[in-house]
Amino acid sequence: MSFVSLPRISANPRTRCLTMLLTMVILSGVSAGTEAIAKKDVKIQATLLHDLPRKLEFGNMKDGRDFVSAMTKTAERANDYTFRCVINTFRNGKVIKEEGTFYYKRPSLMKMEVTKGAKKGAVAVLGTDGKVRGHLGGMLKMFSGTIEKDSGLLKSANGFSMMNSDYDTLLKDLVKQLNEGSQCRVTSAPVTVAHTGEKVYVLEVYKNVDEDKEKDLTQRVFIDPKTNLPEQWNLYRQDQLYSSTDWKDVKINIGLSDEVFSLRTKKDKQG
Repeated sequence: MSFVSLPRISANPRTRCLTMLLTMVILSGVSAGTEAIAKKDVKIQATLLHDLPRKLEFGNMKDGRDFVSAMTKTAERANDYTFRCVINTFRNGKVIKEEGTFYYKRPSLMKMEVTKGAKKGAVAVLGTDGKVRGHLGGMLKMFSGTIEKDSGLLKSANGFSMMNSDYDTLLKDLVKQLNEGSQCRVTSAPVTVAHTGEKVYVLEVYKNVDEDKEKDLTQRVFIDPKTNLPEQWNLYRQDQLYSSTDWKDVKINIGLSDEVFSLRTKKDKQG
């Protein structure tokens, strides 16, 4: 199943031409950006991404609802932040790599600059009016416009929107899953993981908890004990690692100005 949805075709000739052009670029980008890797290499990639052995025990684990509530409160106290987002999607024996820089400022300003992957050079901005505006990369950078929130232009290869990458939205979605019946467990204290040798909290989410709980694992989240926020979020489908997202170079409450949330870069403004 493809996660790319095509933009609506407008009746305006100029808009229709631009929309068709954007559509062709999206389709060609998805094809060109899919990097084929042998299945055994994909497993190696998963190991490097610190997707630790499924049966590995992380020590004492307890109900994670209170921990999720504490994470949510931490996120709510952040007035602004920025981070480098690295996404690896594992699909059909292939790994699709994407990377971008994300900016957030309360109450609702967001911006994503795609720096690697099929949509490299694309920028999307969510303004205070609730509308998303953006442009693609390369020669199409000069063409910008309003984008539907469910548009494929905003979706990464794992099917999630770039505009849903803020901590508040991710944690609210997790709370919703727990309220709908999912269960979560978290380590009682930070544990050392092999990928960095550093200590992190490990939170696991299950559809159910039974004798073979590994079968029902849907998410595994590694949380930085210094910030109490995620440093990696792994998603599972049908007992297999499907997507792994890393948060790097996280900077919180740095006083981002409204000018940051513009489609134009400093270089563009000077030119």
